Amino acid sequence: MLSEHLKMGNPEVIIYGYSKLAAEISSALAQENYKFLIIEPDLKIHKFAVLDRYTQEIYTKECYDDDEFITLGICNPSLKALYCLHNDFNRNLFITLSARNLNQDIQIIALSSSDNETKKLKLAGASVTINPYEIVGLRIFRQIDKPISIKLLEGILHKNSEFLIREILITKGSILNGLFSKEIEVISANNLILLGVQDKEIGKEFIFSSRGINHKIDDGDIIVVLGKEEDVKNFEAFLVQNQK
Repeated sequence: MLSEHLKMGNPEVIIYGYSKLAAEISSALAQENYKFLIIEPDLKIHKFAVLDRYTQEIYTKECYDDDEFITLGICNPSLKALYCLHNDFNRNLFITLSARNLNQDIQIIALSSSDNETKKLKLAGASVTINPYEIVGLRIFRQIDKPISIKLLEGILHKNSEFLIREILITKGSILNGLFSKEIEVISANNLILLGVQDKEIGKEFIFSSRGINHKIDDGDIIVVLGKEEDVKNFEAFLVQNQK
């Protein structure tokens, strides 16, 4: 496999761990013709990466050895980003630390499920940590406007993303309280995209707007929007100024 890698050239992106999120990002990278490779040390999960066929370069290496990691391209000048997306946090932490020691310039995007994990990953050298709400945004790359999805992806890779994914808590006095998701024209009027709603009454289930459900928004719900930083801030200020 390593000899094949050397023949195919250097990757622009390395994905460590083939989680569900990694599959979504692999699909997006493949659609935009990025050259990337996948590393999944677990043979049972590795077979799913092979079946999905987003890239021909799929390895079962642990990468606990620096030489092994270097051979796979972690130090190559062409490498723009490393995604640490394994379901095992300890693996992500170790790989983040190793990668940062070997390459000071690349973006390292690591999966985190808590504030404590985020702090550890940041200390280890992660450039960006992905929390559950950011995962929601990344999972719908193929469901939102293509130009925006491309900018989101390239923004992460080139450190200049102008887009934010923001959680907004709906208060009792919010002008959005009581409206249905398809009625919230003020969101699109502010150049934002409604990704979905987390309903307080049904726990942590996230209702994607792309599913076409006209969901009633109540106080205590959380809406998740996508847009440019300036537009998001203006929208938040608008909601504060227009409380009932």
